[in-house]
Amino acid sequence: MPRASFTFLNHACFMLRTDGAVLVADPWLEGTILDGAWRLVDESSSNAALVELLNGAGVPVYIWCSRATPDRFSSAFMRLFRTQFRGIATFLYRPGRDLRIGEELRRHRLPLAECPDGATVTLAGDLRLTALASGDGDSACLISCRGRHILNLGERALPTAAACQGAAARIRQAAPRIDLLLSGFGGLGWCGNPESFALREAAAGAAAERLAVQAECFRPQLVVPIASFARPARADNAWLHGGRLAPAELLEHPRLEALRGVLRFLMPGVTVDLQRDTPAGLACAHALALDHWSACWQARPPPLPRPPRASPGELKAAFARYRERAGAALHALPWLLETAGLLRPLLVYLPDLRQNVALSYRDGFRLRPARGGTASTAHVALFSGTLLQLLRTDDGFDKVYAGGCFQTLRRSGLSVFGRFFLPQRMTRRGVDRRRPLAVAAYLWHALKSRTVRTARRLQAAR
Repeated sequence: MPRASFTFLNHACFMLRTDGAVLVADPWLEGTILDGAWRLVDESSSNAALVELLNGAGVPVYIWCSRATPDRFSSAFMRLFRTQFRGIATFLYRPGRDLRIGEELRRHRLPLAECPDGATVTLAGDLRLTALASGDGDSACLISCRGRHILNLGERALPTAAACQGAAARIRQAAPRIDLLLSGFGGLGWCGNPESFALREAAAGAAAERLAVQAECFRPQLVVPIASFARPARADNAWLHGGRLAPAELLEHPRLEALRGVLRFLMPGVTVDLQRDTPAGLACAHALALDHWSACWQARPPPLPRPPRASPGELKAAFARYRERAGAALHALPWLLETAGLLRPLLVYLPDLRQNVALSYRDGFRLRPARGGTASTAHVALFSGTLLQLLRTDDGFDKVYAGGCFQTLRRSGLSVFGRFFLPQRMTRRGVDRRRPLAVAAYLWHALKSRTVRTARRLQAAR
């Protein structure tokens, strides 16, 4: 009888194997990401091992990329795959407002296929994938094979009961039941300053609540946590580890009491037979995984260094080039947004230089005195090398925000910081002067949603 198996590989990456095909999702298996800001909790997996495994599969390979972030879309894996894989492969992604995945796949000269939102795509035999839009650039997916249905929600999709109920009808049209639910219990990214333990505690509680409402809505036969097995790695974001729930702590959360019989953690490399294995049968593997992840969680590798110090002259030159790029992509839009008050000049404190700098689309780069060597009235604090990388790279803000390598110094600091770099984020996502309607829609969505998210963060921190 044809079989179907699920193998957890690491973090958000897993492999689904049938007699006619192999599907791999979100391969990040080695190395640090976001300029060394995050690393895998378990660093035993490797790109080479996965490519070797896929070379020996003898069937077509499909690789699902849920979003254009390095914990789901590893450039190192793409480069190795392009040079070392010897079979037939297709990269799958959902086209949307974020154009980065398609552009990156084309840049790596990899074969790709689009999976439109809500459309069920047949891959091989009865292996099917349905992409589900989640926010601006994220995607969840429903995978079906051999009469089994896997709902992969990552760590962001369907965060509330209302969102689950809203998506339930169309998910049930494609899958009468959910046999395996894959969901996260803690994301990457900034979550408060070192003293903001309450904010991180609230985020951990929200992750447990999210998992609970998903299970209550979809009633899966088995729940396997994924997409949460990374840790902050640098000296300037190490505090983000505090308050995050370890796997054993997640199981003890009161909100998840009803799930303890079906929630099973897995170690990297463990395979589940989707047609035979049950939660009870996986109890031993679950116990071993808990011991494994507890040991990994308690291990504290030495922090990686932050980027080298930059001089004020380097920062000034980098910001001048940044303004030129923003102007070339969006004409005078950044200047107009700042003039209209929708963006405000950003005041940054550089603790390694003991210096404040003001960034403005209208007035350029200016040094400001730091009274007594302190932050004074700055919006955010980050080290000079981090600011230099933020200004030099096309996805600088995304890296710094997801890396969590900054601190807010005012109540409005996070909002001002995010809004100031809207032009960079827009052009990175392919929204520029060639698409005026897309520019207007993105601005409206980004300004409104960031205001709401910032208000929620501040309320949780009180």
